[in-house]
Amino acid sequence: MKVCHYPNVDLPESARPAVTLGNFDGVHLGHRRAMELLKTRAKALAAPAVAVTFEPHPVSVVRPDQAPKRILTPELKQEVLAKLDLDYLVVIHFTKEFSRIEPQEFVKEVLVGKLHVAELVLGEKFRFGRGRAGDFDSLRALGKQHGFVVHQVEASSYGGEMISSSRIRQSLTQGRVEEAGAMLGRSYFIQGTVIAGDGRGRLMGFPTANIRVAGDLLLGDGVYVTDVVIDGERYHSMTHVGRRPTFGLDERMVETHLFDFDRQIYGLKARLYFHQRVRGTVAFDSADALKAQLEKDRQQAQAFFDGQGRNLVL
Repeated sequence: MKVCHYPNVDLPESARPAVTLGNFDGVHLGHRRAMELLKTRAKALAAPAVAVTFEPHPVSVVRPDQAPKRILTPELKQEVLAKLDLDYLVVIHFTKEFSRIEPQEFVKEVLVGKLHVAELVLGEKFRFGRGRAGDFDSLRALGKQHGFVVHQVEASSYGGEMISSSRIRQSLTQGRVEEAGAMLGRSYFIQGTVIAGDGRGRLMGFPTANIRVAGDLLLGDGVYVTDVVIDGERYHSMTHVGRRPTFGLDERMVETHLFDFDRQIYGLKARLYFHQRVRGTVAFDSADALKAQLEKDRQQAQAFFDGQGRNLVL
């Protein structure tokens, strides 16, 4: 997948591609359904499959106080999209000026003028242009005017409700990582750098890798069953996200205890995959009481990997 930053779009001059538009935060099952139709139409046209996305998130520009936390950083979003076998990703830098463009201008300048779109694939809820005035009906009318076809993709659902990035965010903030994973089509993951901690875990027999997370930390406080990937190697683990009330510490941390592991990994990148929530964060009466609970947490996490987690593919 080739990444282009608008207006420097390096499509073949004669190409009339199939195009999809969206923020694609999380690249969830709804997004993937659109991508599958996009690739099908591109193959039928013998043309490139092109996804167009916006950075930063438009809401963070037009209503900063309501900006959503991101499920994936821009870099990780590109990585996940690259695995979907698209030909091009076009990234449009979203500014206040760009937010004022009228729907018909966006179509004329971007979709037709720059991308030479032949077919457009959109989700049900997609809106574009100034004040989100553009919708499927207006795009279909503009398509007839400019010579391109618009396809609408039926929304994907989970538990009887539509899958959306906002719904996944809500699941994550409430610690429901299995539900979020079902809507994402993969385990939720974050990435960061291993940093030095205060050594409390090691003193209790539970040494941890403290992770400074890149991007937003959406997860609710608690202990989770996780996998960690460091230097391409996968390790089973359990991870605590949140404050440490037993020790009176209010800073939210991500601390991962890797099973059967004893290496110096400070400064290395770590990717954490979250599979199941074990429990919430609790203030214990003593370090010994916390240690006893951590042993129970470890047994539960190991039971997960011995059972349903045995064949997990990250």
